Amino acid sequence: MLLLAPILGLVADVILQAALTRIVSRPPHIRLQFVSFAAGGFLALGLLVFLLSGVPATGADKSGYLVLYLLIYACFGFCFFNVISANVSSLRLRMLKELLALDPQPMADAVLRKRYSAQEMVLSRLARLEGGGQIECRSDRYYLRKSGVSLIGRFFAGLRQLLLKS
Repeated sequence: MLLLAPILGLVADVILQAALTRIVSRPPHIRLQFVSFAAGGFLALGLLVFLLSGVPATGADKSGYLVLYLLIYACFGFCFFNVISANVSSLRLRMLKELLALDPQPMADAVLRKRYSAQEMVLSRLARLEGGGQIECRSDRYYLRKSGVSLIGRFFAGLRQLLLKS
């Protein structure tokens, strides 16, 4: 019964993400993902507190269950985050969708190269990073901005260093 809380939290995350994406027209999707993830987390937390109130267990056990099921929600949310991120930023998926739309007619190599020039991809990526607040342009140079995403990036870079390089 406790597993219902992280599942309903994920459902709320998905529904809120879909609604926010249609309401907000700005491109920084990552902020919307954090907002919907937090809302789903609060729902899961509330449900867990409610469900655990009827469980005959010690306070330490209830705290352990709370942490465990919130971690389960975080895992669900992380999977959903990666699905959304892959769909938003993956060039391979976009190309495959376009090729599928033209199936059974093949797309010419020249058309693909024109549509996906390296310069356009870099400019598009820079615009997305700038719009999301991760970088800023000053005097024709790009600088990293201090943001939650850069902190997350540093955390994972440090974790990688710790785990993969003794």
